[in-house]
Amino acid sequence: MKSQRIAVAGGTGGIGQHVVEGLLEVKVKYSLHIIVLSRSSRPDISFAGSTTAIVAIDYTDVAAIEKVLSEHKIDTILSTLSTNDVEGFATAQANLLTASLNIPTVHRFSPSQYSHDSNALVETVPFVRVKVAILESLRNAQAQRGSSLEWTVFHTGAFMNYLGLGNSKPDAFKALGHLAPFPFIFDLKNRKADVPGDGERRMVFTAAEDAGQFVAEVTQLDHWEEHSDMKGDWVTLNEIIAMAESFVGRCKLDIKYNAPEDIIAQIGGSPPSVTNLPLFIYLAIIKGDYEMKRLFNVNETLGNLVKPISVQEFLQKWWEQ
Repeated sequence: MKSQRIAVAGGTGGIGQHVVEGLLEVKVKYSLHIIVLSRSSRPDISFAGSTTAIVAIDYTDVAAIEKVLSEHKIDTILSTLSTNDVEGFATAQANLLTASLNIPTVHRFSPSQYSHDSNALVETVPFVRVKVAILESLRNAQAQRGSSLEWTVFHTGAFMNYLGLGNSKPDAFKALGHLAPFPFIFDLKNRKADVPGDGERRMVFTAAEDAGQFVAEVTQLDHWEEHSDMKGDWVTLNEIIAMAESFVGRCKLDIKYNAPEDIIAQIGGSPPSVTNLPLFIYLAIIKGDYEMKRLFNVNETLGNLVKPISVQEFLQKWWEQ
């Protein structure tokens, strides 16, 4: 059963807002009812000629969440909650699922995953462990409810928007979309690249704007798979370097290749934190955990409904002189 009445949790910024905008773009086409759940009251979000209301919600109060979902007769929950507050994130998402399972109209739930498959990263990147627990809860719930509950996790790969950091275009800020700055491997403004391994690992990159469109279209599939992989491009880091050098001032980048022992030395005995998150990701890339293992079923299933930008097109748009 397709999604018709959709609630986006955490849709006021980051990838969540791109998901909301993707939905607003097709709101009229598919006759959707969309609400955005937020911890605080905010103005409505308007995009592509459509508008959606923001509903203030207390994620610590399951009954209050149930009331909102029931009032709007929600059938699909898209969680895009942020993990900045790990404890708060886990509680909010668990309560959101508990409330959803108590509402008869809800038949679809997508937890906040994005990026890469948390199961594949859990041994290397400690931060993703908070995202894994809910997957077991969803499997248990589906075992009890059968076909009346579907769920999927969206995998976008790395957001190529970060490659636009520091560009000198008049509208430079638009390169990031709604994402917060996160220097990742490439510092093209300063013509540098800090590369995990030998740069030959092939990785998925997707623009956040395209990810939002992919998610919106997946809500209209008759059936959800457990994994919804998408891609804008599938390239090695060395291929990105070559492309960047052709657009960024047409000069060579200062490249540092990092062996695993170099990265481990930088982590040292420090406990995992946001500041050393990129280093754990580097180790996962070297191990191959950032390579998508399944078919890119979303691209194939949706055909030409979404036409994602490639890394080369993105770099050319934001860096060509």
